[in-house]
Amino acid sequence: MAPTLFFVVLLFIIPLGYNILISFYDWSVIGRRDFIWLDNYTSVLTSDRFLNAAGNTVYFTFLTVPIGIVLSLVVALGFNALTITRGASLVRALYFAPVVASLTAVAFVWLWIFNPAYGLANDILGGLGISGQEWLTSEAQSIPSLAVMYVWARLGFNVIILLAGLNAIDRSYYEAARLDGAGPIRLLWSVTLPLLNRQLVLVASVEVMNALKLFELPFVATSGGPVGSSRSMVMEIYELAFRLDRWGESAVYVVALFVFLVLVTGIIRKVFTKDISE
Repeated sequence: MAPTLFFVVLLFIIPLGYNILISFYDWSVIGRRDFIWLDNYTSVLTSDRFLNAAGNTVYFTFLTVPIGIVLSLVVALGFNALTITRGASLVRALYFAPVVASLTAVAFVWLWIFNPAYGLANDILGGLGISGQEWLTSEAQSIPSLAVMYVWARLGFNVIILLAGLNAIDRSYYEAARLDGAGPIRLLWSVTLPLLNRQLVLVASVEVMNALKLFELPFVATSGGPVGSSRSMVMEIYELAFRLDRWGESAVYVVALFVFLVLVTGIIRKVFTKDISE
């Protein structure tokens, strides 16, 4: 375990400890570094800027994680039920393709789709007789629009994980359940979901962590606007540290995000992980 522990300490424990240390200072890269104890925490955690960024991040997470998991499960179940093998690998590859693209590239694609003037989304809505939307230029629609972009980009990864779990389920469980008179809904609820528990918890944990670290999509697509409606926690970390040289305040954001991330993922694993060995 020594090599693994070495890299964990070097790349995680030491940077985290150093970040916590910085959070107690009025820290500047080129200026003075004064110890100010908890002043950064009191000023940051009570500021409207922090509350706005935290609210946007949590809102985005609550939108993307449940919707992403449900859609991924539906697609994985569809792939698992396919009896036609010709072309199946190509379709799976197409679903996975957005995962290998950077979120920056994804943002540029969806900037065209969501353009209020000539975007594909409003063209489709117009063909259905629905008035066009403002999408990323609207305060109310900016986070939901980013959520659509994110779910689309992450869908393939989750599908692959869930599909691997579905393929690992012994067919004898389904045969025994059918002999007892179980229908499709009962099979899904009593056989598939319990036996897929570990994969579902894994996907939920990974998606929560990625959603809470939202940065590329709003940075490229909206620059945090309009009127700060899509600013995330990581965007504030970047802004304070690299643009404003206020590293102490930025470090407080990092600590807050880290604590919240650990708590949420811990709760997910504790509450939703089930022992199915019996």
